Amino acid sequence: MKKKIIIGLLMVSALSFGAGNMGNMGNHNNTQRGTYQTQMMSNLSEKQQVELTKTMTQRREKNYKMGLEVRTKDLELEKLLAEDKVNWKSVEKINKEISDMKAEQRLEGMKFRKEIEGKYGISMGHSHRGGMNNQSNGRHNGNGQMRNNMGNRNN
Repeated sequence: MKKKIIIGLLMVSALSFGAGNMGNMGNHNNTQRGTYQTQMMSNLSEKQQVELTKTMTQRREKNYKMGLEVRTKDLELEKLLAEDKVNWKSVEKINKEISDMKAEQRLEGMKFRKEIEGKYGISMGHSHRGGMNNQSNGRHNGNGQMRNNMGNRNN
């Protein structure tokens, strides 16, 4: 009986330890991103830092609002598809609107990155898959191309 209790306690202990470490792993990317932002802003004057922070906050708010609009259209599309008799012309129209909104959002992101690069000399990443986050998969070779650990080019 004592062995079962001890084994049970060990299992609970191991599971709680593992769960605690998994929670910390989610913060790792945020910590890296925060460190990167701190490093990129350390070369700017205080005025530039304030201006850049304001610009990035405005961009984040705009992205949030655009994301809400896209999700609204997604729900509208789901509603159309849930009907007994689907009106495919309406589905096509809403699907095109969603596509156009996402394309506009992507273009605005490209313009924003180019503006920040030109104005502050900060590279925010140029990948079509999300910018800086892809740097963890490889290293830049100096020509703007990524190389993975095997030396193959990803672009």
